[in-house]
Amino acid sequence: MNKKRILINLTEDWFFVSHFLGRAVDARKAGYEICISCNETDKRKLIENNKIKFFSLALDRRSINPLYEFIILLKYCYLLYKIKPDIVHNVGPKPIIYGSFAAKFLNIKSVINAPIGMGFVFSSNSFKAKLLKPILLFLFRLSLNKHHGKDKRNRVIFENSDDMNFFISQKIVNKSDAKLIRGAGVEIDYKLKIKKKTKNTKTISLVARMLKDKGIFEFVEAAKILKKKNIKCRFLLIGDIDPKNPSSLKTNTLRTWHEQEIIEWLGWIDDIKKILFETDILCLPSYREGLPKSLLEGAALGLPIITTNAVGCRDVVVDGLNGFLVPIKNSENLAYAIEKLISDDDLRFKMGNESFKMAISKFSSKIINSETISVYNEL
Repeated sequence: MNKKRILINLTEDWFFVSHFLGRAVDARKAGYEICISCNETDKRKLIENNKIKFFSLALDRRSINPLYEFIILLKYCYLLYKIKPDIVHNVGPKPIIYGSFAAKFLNIKSVINAPIGMGFVFSSNSFKAKLLKPILLFLFRLSLNKHHGKDKRNRVIFENSDDMNFFISQKIVNKSDAKLIRGAGVEIDYKLKIKKKTKNTKTISLVARMLKDKGIFEFVEAAKILKKKNIKCRFLLIGDIDPKNPSSLKTNTLRTWHEQEIIEWLGWIDDIKKILFETDILCLPSYREGLPKSLLEGAALGLPIITTNAVGCRDVVVDGLNGFLVPIKNSENLAYAIEKLISDDDLRFKMGNESFKMAISKFSSKIINSETISVYNEL
């Protein structure tokens, strides 16, 4: 019997590696043939070594040029015609729009869409974001509603309940097609759980792309507030800039903060667990998320978490239980929450334990991979 073929359309190969590789490998082991299409950087060999077929498709996330976008749509049509997948799994706005239209045009049996990566359009107050949001919602309305392919089967996978409820309430997605799968999942290893630490200088880490809407400026301001109080602590920024994202910070800005010893900018680090083992408090004052992978990784190691009461972020933290939720764009409240955890070793340890329990019960890769494969099986 021929294996059922799944084509996963994304924008970046590094995002596939960090968020989908584990699920794709488990799906392949479950009997599916997995193909992906996305921009190609340096991750192709790693992906192909896991017996996943790679199709390079250059996609500019920032472009709104109509001619360019039409050419991309034609490329998607050609790709689906060439691969002939049984299921198309589109991840992110552009793959959803073009992948869905191409699937309808080519009468593909089933389509899965995952509307993630909408941070800039949904959280920014810039003119460009305000202009793009109604257009994006209109296109989502066309592409996320009932699929008109061969078997008229589709699912829309959301990473958090806020997004799912919004899309259903706006009648952009049919309730029967909506499915909640909480993020990318994380490996749980009891041996790696961080032990109680009582060192004098505490380390507060923020792991993310260096984007304004990740709350980088608020994190830096919180560092300034605590340093003025002569509180001994290290503030680490771990992650690289993203030139293709409109809210990306400039390298010079990050280097200036680093040279002024406000924070330490470490850039991109492959072995993120090494940094997290040195971390006492994990922080992400983001304006909006799908479900932040960095917080899941921190929870899986038993770290207390401080994040914002924002979409996606509040799905990882129960305020006062495994960390604190602070208002968006509020560096004073952020600094206060950090100071509270710095000054109380027992509270940090207790909240870290609760994070670890939450990772086991809700966010383990075993749960997430199984739920994803169940959707494939349904279709």
